[in-house]
Amino acid sequence: MKKIAFALLLTVFITGNAFAQLDPDQDGIGVYFDPCACVHCLDLAAGEHLGYVVITHPSSSDAGILGWEAKIWAEGPGVVTEWELMGEAANFATRPDEFIVGLGQPLTNPYSYPSLVVAVVHLFIFDDETPINFFIDKVYFNSLPEVPQPVYLDGADVNHIIPLQQIQGGPDLPVAIINGNCDDVVATESTSFDGLKALYR
Repeated sequence: MKKIAFALLLTVFITGNAFAQLDPDQDGIGVYFDPCACVHCLDLAAGEHLGYVVITHPSSSDAGILGWEAKIWAEGPGVVTEWELMGEAANFATRPDEFIVGLGQPLTNPYSYPSLVVAVVHLFIFDDETPINFFIDKVYFNSLPEVPQPVYLDGADVNHIIPLQQIQGGPDLPVAIINGNCDDVVATESTSFDGLKALYR
């Protein structure tokens, strides 16, 4: 199994530039190009591709999440053809690019913890010469008005709303980049390719 996982990650590196790292901070949210939340910047050819909205290191831990809120959008020569929500989910948001997601059962995945995929992004790229940037912000009617950032609902306590931080700290900088400058996504700590290989030996 480890060899398969390493082969998949190696393929990502061969196909273009990529940053491989998992944001170490608790209660993070981002757009990634792998479900383990390691790759948030890479080169992709024109055509159909997948991305993942991932909550990392949720402090609710084994209880999972019972809902989440975020505004997520992309800028550049591509279009999101579908947002595939995970679990028994319904999006109650009415504004474009916003997600106010409720879940019938807490969403958990012990096999991928500390990375919990909450949505799959189906993206069609028209032009691979121009960058596509993904951004995340709070929704307009935020459940925590005093906290201007995305949030999620603790799976063990419906009264516990938890703020989500972003890999680079705010909504004005991209959380993920396709076919662009990876230096524009500032992660807490970079992991070298050699370091990544060591994880799968």
